[in-house]
Amino acid sequence: MEWLAPWHSIANDSSQIAGMERELQRELTAVHPLYGLPVRALGRRQDCDDVLFALEDGTGRVAVVHLTWTHSPPERLPWPVAAVYPTFEAWVAANMRPEYEAFRAE
Repeated sequence: MEWLAPWHSIANDSSQIAGMERELQRELTAVHPLYGLPVRALGRRQDCDDVLFALEDGTGRVAVVHLTWTHSPPERLPWPVAAVYPTFEAWVAANMRPEYEAFRAE
């Protein structure tokens, strides 16, 4: 899979993967839709704090989460903002390709 700017894979960076997953778990509260779901960080945007996570619950879904990196009390809904897609391919079509076109036009 070719990643398109401003997105890039973090698959070969185990410390970045661990850091993104740890931060997500720190930011989620029990009322967040992603709370308690097993996740794996796949990629991130180079120009903001959006991270793509695979939801490892057997559904094939992925989620783009805007991490806040706030080190105060836990976040409240809607934070961290998350958009869930039914498949990686659906995310590519609905998110990565349009963001690439916008990024390229800047």
